[in-house]
Amino acid sequence: MADIQPFKAIHYNTEIVEDLSKVVAPPYDVINKEQQQELFKRDPNNIIRLDLNPDPDPYPSAAKEMQRMLKERALVQDSDPAIYPYLQTFKTQDGKTVTRRGFVSWIKLEPFEAGVVLPHEHTLSGPKMDRLKLMTATKASFSQIFSIYGDQGKVLEKEYDRAAKSKPFLEADQDGVNNRIYRIVDKGTVKVFQDLLARIPVYIADGHHRYETALEYQRIMKEKNPKHTGKEAYNYIMMYFTNIFDSGLVVYPTHRILHSLGGFDSKKLMDTVKAHFDMTAKSDVDSLASSLLSAGDHAYGMVLPEKKYYLMKLKPGSDVLSIVKENVPAPVKRLDVTLLHDYVLTQTLGISKEAQEKKLNLNYTIDRHEVDEAVQSGKGQLGFILNSTKVEQVKEVADAGAVMPQKSTYFYPKLLSGLLLNALE
Repeated sequence: MADIQPFKAIHYNTEIVEDLSKVVAPPYDVINKEQQQELFKRDPNNIIRLDLNPDPDPYPSAAKEMQRMLKERALVQDSDPAIYPYLQTFKTQDGKTVTRRGFVSWIKLEPFEAGVVLPHEHTLSGPKMDRLKLMTATKASFSQIFSIYGDQGKVLEKEYDRAAKSKPFLEADQDGVNNRIYRIVDKGTVKVFQDLLARIPVYIADGHHRYETALEYQRIMKEKNPKHTGKEAYNYIMMYFTNIFDSGLVVYPTHRILHSLGGFDSKKLMDTVKAHFDMTAKSDVDSLASSLLSAGDHAYGMVLPEKKYYLMKLKPGSDVLSIVKENVPAPVKRLDVTLLHDYVLTQTLGISKEAQEKKLNLNYTIDRHEVDEAVQSGKGQLGFILNSTKVEQVKEVADAGAVMPQKSTYFYPKLLSGLLLNALE
């Protein structure tokens, strides 16, 4: 189904940029203003100068910086098209060391309705316009879209193991994660990758805005090119692929911190949700999280001021499909995040869907202790600890042609920006 192709990646020249950890960065959409400035000052060749330039007019500045780096050969382009295995070794939240294996290649852009690449999240116009302006100015993209596919036979894992026996040609440590990039140019081996992905759909895990931006960029370039053939670089986008059956695929829950709610009354909230939830008091946030793990579906940890903690568990007689009022397909209604957002946030607390999308009363974190600190310090009025969304649920929602609420998944670790860059000309 998916048409994947090797490509000539642009990457840092390790003869000039010896320590890649100084020039790579997290994805642009998780970087705050302070991190942006710190990365800008860290190294004159840091990818932040291209991907999230802090200049008041960032897009021409990014293009100028890219041309400078290419001219100075801080950035170079591979001479041969390749597929790039990308391995990340890290410790999970419970201290276990694991390696997530995947690869980076081009994928031919297809509209979602074609059923080749399937989304699972809503997108917003602002981030897409930002990425389109950057793509138009630089004629490049600086980070991979994160996708998943399903292969129980683990065909490509043999290729990852073979590649891992050699020295990576790019390597960077960042935030406790070791990132290693390898290169496959052998046409026979490349065909193994192509043949597998040609048979199965691809699901976007992270990078919906960038994929939709690439589709729009393709449309614009196609209209401008009277000799369009479909083989031009703008018909493809750089994507990372990993198997949902890979032992290193980790999805963390994204917890919620609520703030700035007018007239918030925790007792009224408790009395209301008891209609559908059994509430069990816990001693602290760690015991709350521990009990939540074994509570199963439709359970949450509620964090209140004065160190009050409650395990919320949907009552056996309560039907989630009836409780959720939003008109969405059943696979979406059954999600923990949907029930929380629709019943608790909208119906009970009165936070509109539009306000949720704009994060007017919501902050997100993967650290439960940040939830507790925010609530106990008064920065937040209450918090909710969640279990992880299952990868199978991502697939079910995408297969149904539906999308999840924002921040339903957090695939860890994030892919680094700056290890591999993609030229669109």
